[in-house]
This record gives sequence, structure tokens and C-alpha cells, in this order.
Amino acid sequence: MTKVLVVDDDENILTTLQIHLEDLGLAVSLARCGREGIEIFRRLQPEIVLLDLKLPDMDGMDVLQELSTAGAKSFVAVITAYATIDTAVQAIKLGAFDYLPKPFTPAQVSHLIEMINRVRGLESEVQTLKEKLKGVLQEGDFITASRNVRSILRTVRQVADSDANILLSGESGTGKGVLARLIHSWSPRKDGPFITVDCAALQENLLESDLFGHVKGAFTGAIRDKVGKLELANGGTVFLDEVSEMSPAVQAKFLHFLQYREFERLGDVRTIHVDLRVIAATNRELEERVQEKLFRKDLFYRLNVVEIFMPPLRERPEDIPLLAEHYLSLFAKQNNKNVSRITEQARDSLRAYPWPGNIRELINVIHRGTILSRDKCLSIEDLPQHIAHYRASAQHGEELASLADIERLHIRKVLLHTTSLEEAAQVLGIDPTTLWRKRKKYQLD
Repeated sequence: MTKVLVVDDDENILTTLQIHLEDLGLAVSLARCGREGIEIFRRLQPEIVLLDLKLPDMDGMDVLQELSTAGAKSFVAVITAYATIDTAVQAIKLGAFDYLPKPFTPAQVSHLIEMINRVRGLESEVQTLKEKLKGVLQEGDFITASRNVRSILRTVRQVADSDANILLSGESGTGKGVLARLIHSWSPRKDGPFITVDCAALQENLLESDLFGHVKGAFTGAIRDKVGKLELANGGTVFLDEVSEMSPAVQAKFLHFLQYREFERLGDVRTIHVDLRVIAATNRELEERVQEKLFRKDLFYRLNVVEIFMPPLRERPEDIPLLAEHYLSLFAKQNNKNVSRITEQARDSLRAYPWPGNIRELINVIHRGTILSRDKCLSIEDLPQHIAHYRASAQHGEELASLADIERLHIRKVLLHTTSLEEAAQVLGIDPTTLWRKRKKYQLD
């Protein structure tokens, strides 16, 4: 029960306030002079104090000064018939919450108590959020509370200042692209361009043209000169996504570029020199690709000066609610939806699910849920059934399956309920090339 201390020498006011405050459900203590008020305050540490500025033994401002230095967190409202602007300002400076001149009505006192309780509630929420956010690191869309990931970021900060090539490895959808942008923003090249090249999305001749550019007539369809992305990235960073899918011919030409920082556009003899930083990413084991003669060993060593491994989302469960709330806020604004939080039941289901598509799949699920939600909260009914029921299925003793089995069954279900590979990839939150490889891996043709 909230404790209130009333300090006043007027018996009528004391009696009136006691009756009214007790009717509001508050525990009331009374003091008839300043020193008694200070003694009761130190002993009971009430949450709210109503203090008269005109007391028989000492000035109310001195009492307020004593209360403010006593160490307890209380809301003090000054009440007096001797109201002036100067005393109001002085009281606020000494820590008073509000200023209420006599005579006052019960409605005014009720409103004051309501305002104090509202502020107390907000302060409690802020404190709760502060406790939750201890150990949380956020840089733009990169959010983590994982000790492992924060350790990775300490390494990233060290290497960001250098020009060393960096290889980001990890499963698809773990945030390697976001991390690459973070590295660029922490580097001396942050004011330069950040250019992404998707090595899996283009055929060999198109990827070569995308990287190095071409001149008019270099090949069929080259109707005008084109500046390559390496040239566009001059002074900044080029990010090679899915570098494992680069063809042998392009690998050879890119290796030459890494050695000499020069290249020629397709169909041109003019040499172009650029100054840039290379960050590459792969969701496949490049060393295995080297052993299989599908990736050049010398290129692997050139790219892998520093390797950063991004763990899958299932190995950092503390990040799931953080990321979910971040993207809920983002998508609510984008879609003009009044959805501000996630219910505990939905949160538990999100934590329990193994997320084979990692962060990309989580983003897709939150985007979908935000759009479908009809309330101010994203509930378990707004989640896909395979996620909403995953926790319940495990609790009811269904046979546990490996992550690969779960991924295979889920991909199969999505493929059956979509009309194209691109649509299925969008539902899963992965790129079509990755889905194509997984479909081959699980023999879902």
C-alpha cells in the first residue's frame, strides 16, 4: 500500500486529508510540525508527502530541504495559503513535485495523487527497461544481448580500423550483411560508398560485368558503357555476398584485382586503379569448397585475412525478443498499425522455435504478424501455425526431431503452399538461391 505523509499544523486540514486519502486506498501518517514530519519521513520513507510551508517550529522550505537530502525517493507536494510564484519556483528547485495553494478541493487532491501515481508508474517502467537493456548493444538494426556476439563485436571493432579483408561466415539469414555495414560504419572509410555484390544472383558473365563493368559492344547486349561496382566502391567498401558462388573464371580475375588493386572493364584495355576495402560473406564452408576444387585456395587466403563467424539465432535465444520488438516497432510505423508490444505467450513461442531461416525468417514472421494483428499486441494468433504450435507440440511429448528434419519438413510445407520458388523463398525469409540449394539437399524436387 502506498504510504502518504501529511505535514500540517491545521487539525481540520489533517482530518480532511486523512479521510480523503484513506478513501483512495492510501496509508496515511500525520505530522503537526516540521521536526515530527522529518522523523516520520526517515522512519517510514513514504512514497508521497503533502507538506505545508507554514509550520509552527520551522520553515516548510527547510523541511523540504531536509526531505530532499534524506535519501528516500518520494514525491513532495507543497501546500500553503502563502502562495507566490517565487516560493513555487524555489520549492520546485528543492525537489517538490507540484505546488497546490490553499484552499483546495478533494478533486484537486485526487488529481494530484493520480498524477503522482502516473509518474511513479512511468518511472517504474523506465527502470524495468533499464534492467532489461543492461548488456544490450544496439547499432542501427544490429541488436544483441548475447555475450558471444558482443565478444565478436569487440573483435570487429579492432579490425574495422584496418584495411584487412574480412570473411563473414555463418548460416543464411544470421545478419552478415548488417554486420558488414556496421564494419563499414566503424571504419575510416565510413564516408565512402558501401556497395553490395550478390555473387549468387547473377550468371558468370553478368557477375563479371557487375563487378568490373564493360564497354559498349563487349558482348551481345552491351549497348552502352557500364561502370562496375568495384569502381563505384572506390574510397569505400565492397561487400561480396555469397562469395562461394563466384565462378572459377571470375575468381581468377578477382584474385588479380586483390593482388594489384587494378582491373579492366570487359572489352577495354584501359587499366583502372581503385582504393577500397573488401568484405566477403558465405553461408557455406569455403574450406570444403577449396577441397572440392570449386574455390581457389589462393583467393580463399586473400579473402580470409580475418574471419568472423556469426552464430545462428537458435544459439543466441536472448536476442529473439529484442529483434522481434525492434522489427515490430519498425513495421508498425511502416504499416500505420497501432501494435506496440508482444504478448508473453507469443514471446514464449518465438523463443522456443529453432528458426532455421535465422533473423531473416524472424523478420518475415514479425512483418506478417504486424500486418495481421487486430489488437495493440502481437499475439500468438498472429504467428504462423508451425511457430505458434511448436512449443505446445514439444511440451506434449511429440518425438523430438533434428533441426535438419524440422527444416526439411517446413520447407516442404511452404513449397506445397506457394506457387513459385521466389514466393516460397520470400515466405521463408531466405533468398531463392539458398532455397534452391536446400531443396536439392533435402531432395524436395
